Amino acid sequence: MSFWKKKDNLIITSLVIAFFIGLTVWYDLCCVNASFFPASTSMNSFQIPFIDENQKELTLDRFKGKPLILNFWATWCPPCRQEMPEFNEANKVFEENGDAVLSTVNLTTGGARGETEDKVRKFMADNGYNMKVLLDKTGKVAEKYKIYAIPTTYVIDGDGRVYTYFEGTTSKDKLMKVYEELRK
Repeated sequence: MSFWKKKDNLIITSLVIAFFIGLTVWYDLCCVNASFFPASTSMNSFQIPFIDENQKELTLDRFKGKPLILNFWATWCPPCRQEMPEFNEANKVFEENGDAVLSTVNLTTGGARGETEDKVRKFMADNGYNMKVLLDKTGKVAEKYKIYAIPTTYVIDGDGRVYTYFEGTTSKDKLMKVYEELRK
């Protein structure tokens, strides 16, 4: 008799575990990813205002018709610093072809880490990076893009819709693969 009790307990326990695994998968697919990823059909990325290195507010309208890569980063972030040489190499390809734009968005909000415009300029110059740097001094751009971790990179199609994004370090190879997909 104890055999059947153990078997029943095993079956019930397995069903409960399967239920919670299913619930976790459903929640991740349905709720979490949907809420963290901006809806590509409702957000026009070209209309979100940035501040350029000359302190002028601008939108990305001038890049309409071209794929746009936005990389959110900070000088104090080790993974951000690690991927910058690859972004600089990818940027050279984009500039040569003239059909895509890579812009880095520095989260220049000051705070405890002391990120300042001067620190950003010095970092770019010291490393020989010649990518376009946009500043997010208020954190509003990061909020609109739902940036929860850096580095985060968004790839936006020529119509201003988010095509894909990468949280964490991104390689030149990943960028080039997506770039080729958008060129088709």
